[in-house]
Amino acid sequence: MSFRLVHHDTPRPARPRVRVPSIKPGARRVVRPSAVSRNVRLFLSPPCQGGIEGGRTTPKNLPQPLLGKEGSKKRHDLFKNITRLAIIAWALALVLMVSVAHAQTETIRIDVKLRTGGALTGMVVDHTDHGLVMVTDGTPYVFAWEELEADNACTTRRDLMTLERGGEDRLTSEDHLRLGRFALRHGRSGFAVRAFRQAGRLDPSSVEPAREALARFREEQEVEDRAEPDASDHALKPTRDEEVEPGLAERIDAELANRPALAPLPAAEARKRVLGTYRKFGAKVQEVIGKDVVLVESAHFLIWTDWEPRYRDRLARWTESMYESLSEAFGLAATDEVFLAKCPVFCWRTKGRFHRFARHFDGYDVTNAIGYTRSIEANGHVHVVLLRQGRSAADFDRFAWTLVHEGTHAFVHRLFTTRLIPHWVNEGLAELTAERILGDRCPAGENAALLARQYVRYDWPIRELLRSTGPIEVYDYPLAHSIVALLEDSGRERFAGFIRDLKDGRALEDALDSSYDHLTFEELEARWRSSVHRTDPESKAHADDSSRLPWATGG
Repeated sequence: MSFRLVHHDTPRPARPRVRVPSIKPGARRVVRPSAVSRNVRLFLSPPCQGGIEGGRTTPKNLPQPLLGKEGSKKRHDLFKNITRLAIIAWALALVLMVSVAHAQTETIRIDVKLRTGGALTGMVVDHTDHGLVMVTDGTPYVFAWEELEADNACTTRRDLMTLERGGEDRLTSEDHLRLGRFALRHGRSGFAVRAFRQAGRLDPSSVEPAREALARFREEQEVEDRAEPDASDHALKPTRDEEVEPGLAERIDAELANRPALAPLPAAEARKRVLGTYRKFGAKVQEVIGKDVVLVESAHFLIWTDWEPRYRDRLARWTESMYESLSEAFGLAATDEVFLAKCPVFCWRTKGRFHRFARHFDGYDVTNAIGYTRSIEANGHVHVVLLRQGRSAADFDRFAWTLVHEGTHAFVHRLFTTRLIPHWVNEGLAELTAERILGDRCPAGENAALLARQYVRYDWPIRELLRSTGPIEVYDYPLAHSIVALLEDSGRERFAGFIRDLKDGRALEDALDSSYDHLTFEELEARWRSSVHRTDPESKAHADDSSRLPWATGG
């Protein structure tokens, strides 16, 4: 999970919460059918005491009028009524247990382990081939499967499919094939082989596609195994008393001490000095981190990296594609320059080096992070630092997503002025740009659609997010993405004008009013909900069925 670190003094807004039912730790169901059955049995206990004689009840404690010959008919009517009540009660219990079982598939409790090191426990409210949405402590989260640890993703996917089918023995051959292919995408061949074997037992025709999938996986693994060994983290363990050196921000501040605040660009001579400062800083990075750190230079970026040589060209390709896309979106000419000189980017392939750089040069603790952007409003400096985890195709896709996301922050920081803009707009635009550049290789769009559907189905509030200007949590990025996408769909010129107003210092409410024909926060939310509803026919049915939404709340 990517975290953006910036300097700010803005307090975080209060977080709207959604209610969830109370569940004991470790419980996997909201209501247990056994409890329902036990209550029914108590309700049906006979209202008398006695023994069994000759196959019938001896009603010792019944009133006297019911005994003897004259009470025979009354006794018959009484037991007839009790039998009817028993049948009705058991039928109601059966319906109740079916309803509970249906609800359990929507409220299954799971443990999620993230690749960045975090962990969450909560209830699943929706899941697809792309990912899942869960609610933890009143907060909704959406995760693509690629964001989970591989083993955790495979077992969670299997558990959810099993619940969906009604039992593991009801999984079809096609289900097991899907699980096997899913496991291979996450690099878990052992899990895949077990799934493929089960698919073959159920349907022999599935053996051949399973063999083809395994063969492709092994070919890819052989290519990866021939890659250069990872850079060593030897002697890179930072000490607690390690001194933080002056970073790029401080060095550029010295070069541009006399430049007026928020000036679009320094003079040509100053830009030349800035570029020289960047290169000298790169030499210092090589001295501290390792001599295998090299510079990859493109038209708008200076990229220092310890990546394997055959992968380095991807870095320039991704960054320049991002720059070109954003320049087009905001109507910039090919000759327009956004950055002070060229934007410095630092790409690492081990946690040791990533943490060492962040601590040594920026004074940051990047535990559980895989990337950050450091941007300084006063002097306009910005640089990006990133970590690549692994070298599978999924690892590179995840890195590219983070690179484009953080690179978009760097671009927007320098766009028009260096004034910071509301964070939900900034984060939403970064996610939208990653989706546009990387397409199917980036799950940002699917994350946004999946989370937005839950907000509309269950009428969860977004008003606090819309009105906020300060930092937002990572789990709100997909929601911000969905809202920003709606604004941009109204026209790129409108959206560019909206961003320009924010960069010029206009309030968020005023910028909406100016660029979108007097649009208010309430009208924006209504339009957003309507847009999401049109893409999700089930949303109205979910919203109307309050019995399925015990934790939903408006507000």
